[in-house]
Amino acid sequence: MKSHEREYFVSRIRSGVQVIEGNEISLKIIPLSIDDTYLINNTFMKAFNKAQEDGFLTHEEMLEESKKRGLWTDEDEEKEKGLQKDIDRLKVELFNNRNVEQTRGQIRTYLKAGKHQLGVITEKKFTNFELCCEGIAQQQKIGHMLKLCTLNEEDENFDFDDVPVDYLIKLYGSSLLSEKQIRELARNEPWRNLWLMNEAKVADLFSTKYGKRELTTDQKNIVLWSKMYDNVQESMDSPSQDVIDDDDMLDGWFIVQKKKSETQRAESEINDRASNSKIANSDEIFVFTDNKADAEKINNINSINAQKVKQQRMNVINAQGEASDLDFQDQKLKLGRMSNEMYKGKFRR
Repeated sequence: MKSHEREYFVSRIRSGVQVIEGNEISLKIIPLSIDDTYLINNTFMKAFNKAQEDGFLTHEEMLEESKKRGLWTDEDEEKEKGLQKDIDRLKVELFNNRNVEQTRGQIRTYLKAGKHQLGVITEKKFTNFELCCEGIAQQQKIGHMLKLCTLNEEDENFDFDDVPVDYLIKLYGSSLLSEKQIRELARNEPWRNLWLMNEAKVADLFSTKYGKRELTTDQKNIVLWSKMYDNVQESMDSPSQDVIDDDDMLDGWFIVQKKKSETQRAESEINDRASNSKIANSDEIFVFTDNKADAEKINNINSINAQKVKQQRMNVINAQGEASDLDFQDQKLKLGRMSNEMYKGKFRR
């Protein structure tokens, strides 16, 4: 984004006004008042309940029905989860290889492909969303919002007899800034200095021409990301500016920090359980759990080497059906080291 484009978008965000242009019309959408927010949420609730009464399915029910018809499958669901995990893993790899240019290029290629595939599967998941209870209610909510907040060029309430609401909803949706655009604005000038000078009084950053109003979607997002970048800069493990300026790489840093924090919390919990000195001094501690989520959390505490050992042992068990200590390569190596130490000790004596 060029500097003049950033200046334009920052001024638009600060004004709170979105200018919608199309088919020889020019309209302004102003921020909602607190009362307006209640009214449009009330519209959503009423529309959702009526849609249910009229026999429309919720999105969750629609997915279940799609599964019965083979339009959305358990495999699709697993693929969606797997793609998100792959994208997160690639972002971490991108961060870990931030100084290896050739590897970075390869990872970005895979990352682009993964995002595309995730977009395709997500689009499939939300096919006909506008026909479920949530979709119907959301459409009516946005339509009500536009009727409350749309003005003509003379700052008068717009007459919706001239233009279909559905057409304006489409124009409004396309005018919202993407997360990528918001992140670029939040970490660069001219917004960055404005934020640093006014972060204690966020309200002073935005126009009050139309009285006290709620923050717009773009205003909320730029404040959120500004605070995120503050936290990154203040972190003890703060990455370089090159990483901060690269969205995917910084996402990788976020994931690394989150895992580190989760591991520390989990280790603390395990240490509390293993307060018995006999347990605490053991080479291996077995922790039992009754659900998959906790098992995954506990497994993540293991070092990379420990996870490899665990996998090797599982491979032996799967191949043999059962196994004893001496069937495991790590145990053989451990016994070998112990034998060598005993021999050295005897030789020294």
